[in-house]
Formats: sequence, C-alpha cells, structure tokens
Amino acid sequence: MITLTTDFGLSEGYVGAMKGKIYSLLKKANKICEVIDISHSIKSFNIWHGAYVLKTSVPYFPKAIHIAVVDPTVGSERNSIVVETENFFLVGPDNGLFTYLLEDFNVKSIYKIDESKYTPSKTFHGRDVYAVVGAEIFINNYKFEGEGLKEIVKLDYKNRVIHIDKFGNIILGIKEEDISFNYGDIVNIRFYTKEGVKDVKAKFVESYYQCKEGFICLINSEGFLEVAKFMDSANKYLNVNYGDRLEIF
Repeated sequence: MITLTTDFGLSEGYVGAMKGKIYSLLKKANKICEVIDISHSIKSFNIWHGAYVLKTSVPYFPKAIHIAVVDPTVGSERNSIVVETENFFLVGPDNGLFTYLLEDFNVKSIYKIDESKYTPSKTFHGRDVYAVVGAEIFINNYKFEGEGLKEIVKLDYKNRVIHIDKFGNIILGIKEEDISFNYGDIVNIRFYTKEGVKDVKAKFVESYYQCKEGFICLINSEGFLEVAKFMDSANKYLNVNYGDRLEIF
C-alpha cells in the first residue's frame, strides 16, 4: 500500500491530483495498490505537526510506502529523499518531517531523489515528484536507486513543544527515560513563549482521569511527556506554540 500525509486539506484538488498520478502509473504498469490517507489536515507549513503525525501512525502499518508532503520551501535547494527501512519506505522533502519516526527504526538506506528526472513544476513536487517516486517504488517491487546520503535533516526537538493535539494537550520533547520524578509528584515546567515566560505546576499521573483539577503531566502513548487538563484544553490557558523551548525545574 501507499499512504499520503499532507497539509493540503481537502477543499482543493491537490490530493486528488496526487492520487490520480499514482493510479495512472499503477494502471499503466498493470499493478494494483491501495492508496490510503493518513491525514491531509496537517497545519499549513507546520513540519513539526507533520513529523508527529507520521510518528504516531506509520509504525502501525504493514510494510508500505509513505509519501509525506509538508513542504514550505518547495522549489528551493532542499533535497527530496527516499528513506528505506526494513518496515517501510518514506518519500518526501528532507526538512525534518521524518525526525521522530526514524529514531525507532533501523535505516537501511537514504537516497537523494534526482528531481530533474521528473521535470516538476516549481510549486507542486507532491504531484510531480513524490507521487511518481512512490508509485515507482511499488511498481519496481520495493526498490529505488539514487545517490546515497548519510544523514537527513532533523528537528532540534529536545526540551521543546513538539505537538499540540486537537484536545489542547501539549506534547513535549522529553521522553520517559529522561525524567526522574515519580507518580504523584508536582512537576514545575517553564515555557519560553513569544508572550514571555510561563510557569506551570503539573501533577505527574498515569492517566488523565487521575487528577481532575489543575494541570497534569503524563507519559503519552508514544512515550513523550505531555501537559494536559482533565476534559479541558491545557493550551487554552497556556497558549504555547510549536518549537517553544521549555525546562523542568
């Protein structure tokens, strides 16, 4: 199967164009493949959001080709890449989108896509490059050839806000193995935002329902520390943003 994750939304024809390109290539090669939407509601231009959505979804698929397009500098000198692991292929811009995901998997190869082979427009590599490359990998029995790279661009996410979900929960770039406090402890968290410094006291709990007053913090399902409020939006009160620095003291 091939999956798509973008910030395109569904009110325009962009997703349809990518799917049309993929299905046209598959039909020409007499191949059948499922094309599955993970999300097209990534916040516009927000690489952090895209990276977190990939982290929380891709590992649960069987072997697949995952095309991700959150590409605010499309047409620039940034690389386009294919990453191969034992579990999946990733196709997209080399701008940090794959940061969290690849920490948990053995990377076999990283390839630079030669964009000139695809004569792309300057503004829609999702259709003209990534959709084509994704289809070609499937058609060629999960194989891709290109210039090898040693590293990819990674987000500097440690001790930063890495995601704010639809419930207003604030996910932090702090993993379970990085913490030293115990359940029931009050954790002091300081956010450095555009509005200034914001200090929060949050009780460390195992699940949301265990403290129904004030702020809580817990280890979420992906192993990151999260600041929340029971049946309420933590970020409604704190108004932090992606990439804001923080410290625990």
